[in-house]
Amino acid sequence: MKSNPSAGIWFALVGTLFIGHAGDLYGFVHIAAVKPHLPVSPEQPTLVFQWNGDAPKLSGKGAVLDGAFQHASDNELMAALLQAAVKRWNDVESSYLRFDVIINTGVVQDNEDEIYAIFVESQDSQAVAAAALPVFVSDDPDASPNKSNGRIIFDCDISVSSSDVSAKALLKTLVHEMGHCLGLGHAHSNYHSIMSYANISDSSQLGLDDKAGVSFLYPAAGTSQKVKNLTTCGTIGRRPGPMFTRENGNAGAKVRDGAIGPEDKDENKAGSSLALMLIPLLVLLWPRRLGP
Repeated sequence: MKSNPSAGIWFALVGTLFIGHAGDLYGFVHIAAVKPHLPVSPEQPTLVFQWNGDAPKLSGKGAVLDGAFQHASDNELMAALLQAAVKRWNDVESSYLRFDVIINTGVVQDNEDEIYAIFVESQDSQAVAAAALPVFVSDDPDASPNKSNGRIIFDCDISVSSSDVSAKALLKTLVHEMGHCLGLGHAHSNYHSIMSYANISDSSQLGLDDKAGVSFLYPAAGTSQKVKNLTTCGTIGRRPGPMFTRENGNAGAKVRDGAIGPEDKDENKAGSSLALMLIPLLVLLWPRRLGP
């Protein structure tokens, strides 16, 4: 008697789904379980970063933005890199969020001023290219509505290291840090994501997981609603990881990033998961007979 092909297909599907769920397959990570988000809306979608006008020493100027700023000053290229970074997030059609950058030479780091500042300063470590501090809970007894909400990122300053850095690496890091400011954490399941701490490529383009994350938090009308419904099961990671810390009791998550950091080998299960998922399919391909 021949084996029942429908039974084999059923076994393959069940086995694949079971192993897939066991592998902690999630696409993006929030900075906290309450899913903090910026104080924007479809009616008022724009969040403005205020840059103090400073820039680090930039190398490899001809390797970014089609070489258009090869002979530009560091400050001129820094302005262009910031515009390119916000454009990465603004180009996600399924999200209504829009970033903008203006110059304000007077901005400083202040976690309570509700200003999204970008400034250049010396970092504690030469390996740190930038640090973002999204804050969504305030200790201010006279807190504004955004501060007292508990789920609104009312402040997110980005500190850029004054150390020498390549323009290409800085562009990627700026895109990454802005991702933290909009509410996304370090994704460990997809190393092609710009938000993955283990992304070792030099591309500053968003991955599908990054686009799903910003679309979940800031869904545009229409098709993005489907994105939000489909991704709700993969929005919170198992653990925030060592990059998230509390500073002075401030309810925010300071995220320090290199250009991007070392590979987290403990989280790299993609290859083994894929191999395991293929095993049930052998049932369909293995010729066999039951009985004479």
